[in-house]
Amino acid sequence: MTLVPKLPDMEALALDLLNHYMPGEASYVVTPQADWSKAMPFVWVVRVGGTTVNAVVDHAILSVTVIAAQRKQASDLARKVQAAFYQASMDAYFSDEGVVSFFETIKGPQPDRDGLSGKHPDSHNFDATYDLWARART
Repeated sequence: MTLVPKLPDMEALALDLLNHYMPGEASYVVTPQADWSKAMPFVWVVRVGGTTVNAVVDHAILSVTVIAAQRKQASDLARKVQAAFYQASMDAYFSDEGVVSFFETIKGPQPDRDGLSGKHPDSHNFDATYDLWARART
């Protein structure tokens, strides 16, 4: 009996596409390191919701946070991250995890002073929420 292909790990797919389109521009993580202030700049990707559309298509709601030492650096990086997701959708980017099929912005990159950087004035946090659809590799 042959099973349908496994659905993508959407966080891993997001990290793959960021490393592909923006190599070396930041660290791309699903869990920040304990001493995260020494790892700046970094992009923190977390799946916060979504639905399995069918046996081969998944929809993830992703919270994507950029943390950097300067506000301009955080803002620029956050907007480049958003552009990378759009480009991945237009290119039908794929990795071992799956194939990006659609992307849209729910909440665009904006300053967030209530998260990690609210307690650390030496850092700046830009947060966005995105919808990402991907299908399994066949």
